[in-house]
Amino acid sequence: MPSPVPSDLHVNTLLTNVSIGYINKSYVADQVYPIVRVMKQSDIVPKFNQSAFYRDDSKVRAPGTMSEGGGFTVETTDTYFCNRYSRRFEIPDELRRNADAPWNLDQTGTQLVTDKVQMRREVQFAADHFATGKWTTDKDGTTDFVKWSDYGASTPDVDVDTYKDTVEALASVEPNKMLVGKQTHIKLKNHPALIDRIKYTQRAQLTPDLIASLLELDSYLVGRSIYTTTVEGIAEASVTYTRIWGKHALLIYVPAAPSLLTPAAGYTFVWQIVPNALQYIKTMRNEEREVDIIEANTYFAQKLTAARAGAFLEDAVA
Repeated sequence: MPSPVPSDLHVNTLLTNVSIGYINKSYVADQVYPIVRVMKQSDIVPKFNQSAFYRDDSKVRAPGTMSEGGGFTVETTDTYFCNRYSRRFEIPDELRRNADAPWNLDQTGTQLVTDKVQMRREVQFAADHFATGKWTTDKDGTTDFVKWSDYGASTPDVDVDTYKDTVEALASVEPNKMLVGKQTHIKLKNHPALIDRIKYTQRAQLTPDLIASLLELDSYLVGRSIYTTTVEGIAEASVTYTRIWGKHALLIYVPAAPSLLTPAAGYTFVWQIVPNALQYIKTMRNEEREVDIIEANTYFAQKLTAARAGAFLEDAVA
């Protein structure tokens, strides 16, 4: 008598406690510039002229004479505009009624569209601020300093100090935040010059917080995310992926919170359609099409406000 085979005893069903999904684990763009929550979609960003505050023009005043006078100007031509970015996920009635566990279409759809608008802020920041031609100080890992992946000849700690000083000489503030791509971080956390400085006092493992302390920074951020520009519908095997942040580094000064009379490399303006939210979810019903719609929205403008307060280090590693 023939023995039963496994398929006679078990019918494959969907696992209810595990599935395979893909969402970037961490985004950093919202941590680079201070968030400014605004009540209008657009407005003016006033700028004082820097030279008025650093000009040495106090003079000897003779008895009975008037003091020298002077003032400052305010530029009111710079504006922000919070563009709206949206992404929707639709659940047709037939799909909802046929979905078995572990499919929670509302939860998965909300996660998907939320991630899409977060990714937009990440990709937008990298394109507009983590690139050459944006900052007064641009340095290149081939012509201006030895790439930090060259462990024998490079001195990343000295380079960071040097370019922090360069920025301070231009903007009167020393960079307190550093943003690097994951590939740059890998080379830095394993760099002998940095490890040598902690080997007798710390575990020889350079965490982001420890790197920030070594480089005298308030914050050290690592951009890890990837994305694709391959259009929807292409076979998965043919989709290509790119690291958002590349092999670069950015040094900037930003205050802990938005402030008047304080230079800041930039601000992220967020229009408060929903109070205290960087993005928000709308759910709606299209009865004619018989679909439920989950839509994520964000209004933002990542505004570079002081080009002198930053230094971009292109191709910091090979």
